[in-house]
Amino acid sequence: MIGALLRRGLVAGALIGVLAGLAAQLVGEPSIDAAVRIEEAATAAQAAGPEITRPTQKAGLVLGTMLVGMAVGSVFALAAAWAIGRVRGDGWTRALKLGAAAAGALVLLPALKYPPNPPTVGDPATVGTRTTLYLGIVLLGLVLAALGWAGARQLAASRPSLPAPVRQAIVGLGLLVLAGLIVAGLPAAEGAAIGFPPELLWRFRLGAVATQLVLVLGTAVAFGLLTVRAERRDRLPV
Repeated sequence: MIGALLRRGLVAGALIGVLAGLAAQLVGEPSIDAAVRIEEAATAAQAAGPEITRPTQKAGLVLGTMLVGMAVGSVFALAAAWAIGRVRGDGWTRALKLGAAAAGALVLLPALKYPPNPPTVGDPATVGTRTTLYLGIVLLGLVLAALGWAGARQLAASRPSLPAPVRQAIVGLGLLVLAGLIVAGLPAAEGAAIGFPPELLWRFRLGAVATQLVLVLGTAVAFGLLTVRAERRDRLPV
C-alpha cells in the first residue's frame, strides 16, 4: 500500500510542481526581475555579475518546482498513509484535510511572521538566524496541526452530542489563539532594506506565498483525485 501511495504522491507532486512553476513565472518573476535591477544598480560599482543569469534561472524554475513538488508529494503520501484510520472520511476528504493543515502550518503561519524576501532585502550576515527562526515556526506549525487533530478527536470522544460544526469551531478558535501567541512571541523579522519600494516588496511576498499555496493545496487536490480514481478501480468487479 505504501508503494502505491508513494507513486500517487510522486505523480501528483510532479504535475502540480509544473503548475506551480508556471504560476511563479506569472506572479513572482516580474517582482524578482525588478528587485534584481535594484540590486544591480546598488552594486554597479562592484565587479562581476552573477554567474547564473536570470534567463538561466527562469529556464530552470519549472524543473526546480517539479522536483520540489515530487518531494512534497512523497511526504504527502506518507502523511496520507498515517491518516488512514486516524483521520475521518474517505481518501478525498483525508487529502483535503491534510492539505489544509499543511497550508496553514507550512505556508500561512510562517508567512505571517517571516514572509519571504526578494534580493537586496535582509542582511546576509543574519541568514543563519533567519533560517533558524523560519524552521522554528514551521516546527511550531506542525505541532499546532497535531494539537488540532488530537483536540478534535478528544472533543468528539468526550462530547459526542456536540454538533460537528460546533466542535470544529471550538478547535479552530483554539488554534487561532495559539497561532496568535506564536506570532506575537517569536522575535520580529528583519525589516526591509532602506529605499526598497514597499509595493514591490509586498507584490513579491504575495506571489511567493501564492506559489507555495498552489504547490501544497494543488498536491492535496491532485492526490485526492488520484485516490478517488484508485478507489473506484478497486471497487470494480474482477
